[in-house]
Amino acid sequence: FTDVSGDQYYSEAAAWAAEQGIINGYGDGQFGAEDAVTREQLAALLYRYAGQPEVGDDSALTNTDAEDTSAYAQDAMRWAVENGVMKGNEKGELKPKTNANRAEVATVIMRFCKNV
Repeated sequence: FTDVSGDQYYSEAAAWAAEQGIINGYGDGQFGAEDAVTREQLAALLYRYAGQPEVGDDSALTNTDAEDTSAYAQDAMRWAVENGVMKGNEKGELKPKTNANRAEVATVIMRFCKNV
């Protein structure tokens, strides 16, 4: 990545994740190390880490804002919902473009470890 120098503490991790196909960056060569992670980005990372398994049809995405998910993350969000890794909030929203807070990340990782 053009924005990751070799002397950063995360350089090795970013390179490994890119080599494994887990992180693609922004498409312009940027990693965005200081950027927050959205819920759809988190789903995409875990989906790729899981090997991009087959997903069902759109029937799993009954959340009110599922159509707000970016094209690159559609399968990942569908997979995350199908496998109980992500759930909608009390209003039935996935909030795919909202930044994931620490509590959400911890919950998603726990569900991933338990369910996948």
